Amino acid sequence: MTKNLAKSSASLIVITDSNDADSYHYNFIFNYLFKKLNDLDFNLKKTFFISYLDQLEIKNYLEKLDENLVLITTSSSTIDPILDQLKQSIDSVCVLKHADFYSHTALLFTRLCKSNPNLNAFINADHLVYNFERTHLLNSDDMALSFLSKKINFTALCAKVKHSISVIEKCIRKKPSNRQSCISFNGGKDCCVVLYLYYACALRLGYEFPLNVLIINIKHSFAEMDHFIDSEIINFFKNSLNFIIFDDTSKSLKECLFELKSSNDDLDTILMGTRRTDSSYFKTMLEFSPTDKDWPEYMRVNPILDWKYSEIWYFIRALGLPYCSLYDHGYTSLDSKMNTVPNKALLKPDGTYLPAYLLENEELERESRTKHAKL
Repeated sequence: MTKNLAKSSASLIVITDSNDADSYHYNFIFNYLFKKLNDLDFNLKKTFFISYLDQLEIKNYLEKLDENLVLITTSSSTIDPILDQLKQSIDSVCVLKHADFYSHTALLFTRLCKSNPNLNAFINADHLVYNFERTHLLNSDDMALSFLSKKINFTALCAKVKHSISVIEKCIRKKPSNRQSCISFNGGKDCCVVLYLYYACALRLGYEFPLNVLIINIKHSFAEMDHFIDSEIINFFKNSLNFIIFDDTSKSLKECLFELKSSNDDLDTILMGTRRTDSSYFKTMLEFSPTDKDWPEYMRVNPILDWKYSEIWYFIRALGLPYCSLYDHGYTSLDSKMNTVPNKALLKPDGTYLPAYLLENEELERESRTKHAKL
């Protein structure tokens, strides 16, 4: 499949069944592969379109390529069989059949990322999300999943993943430019799920990168949360995110959003990690919900409104996604140091705490907030 990966060069060849190239289709394939290869430090240098009629010419051409990685696909599933013939004669090429393009691409990048599970979760995000019902056990040896699997209805969770995808896809199609939308991110578990879903959908739809991430810093933030955002999130998503940060903690959320509106005219849509159990305000919230009249005008997009606490954790643990280390020490809902404590429901006899994902009673999730906690 590959030669010397140290040079990190790659070529893409598309075998066509027509002299009329579908520029949108080919550009999509190129951009889709370019993004993933670039994140693996490959340079996709060339793209060739070759008629399927001259197989000898194709073979001769392939043999002359000196790239480390040669990818070959077709413009139509009707000519996929030619790839089997080429594979038999030239085993150094990576075949990506049109009929199974995404699954074949996922297999390729899984092999390239095999020594790094976190990198695989990033590179193959679209495959893992869009096929969650089949790919959800990347961490099948995770003891937490055994606990969580007894608390969720897996069929229902898969349906919720698909619905969240449809909400985000609708948002992306309404906002074709990445300048028009952002995700509000505070580092919490729910936002982590939405960010990953957003990234996966953006990959699959050929959305422009980087994605805008809105961070409004708060007073008395946890050092662990600051580290998680500044280091782990940035390292995980590489160069795929553009951070819009408000550092002035003396300003309210509303004031920051008014400033955002004045400084980013195009931006009018904000994805959020809101769930209905967050507060009574969200009980009747819609997935596409305009801000209230006295707030700056934005469309709030809520892809995980109906997800449950255990479903959030199952998704995170199953796919091996990064999350703030505070959750491993009994915190189940995070805000500032002034109003957030470990959840007493997770207290162990030795005075330490179980991790958040082992919470038995989901209704006690907000017991990590001091205004709710029974201290």
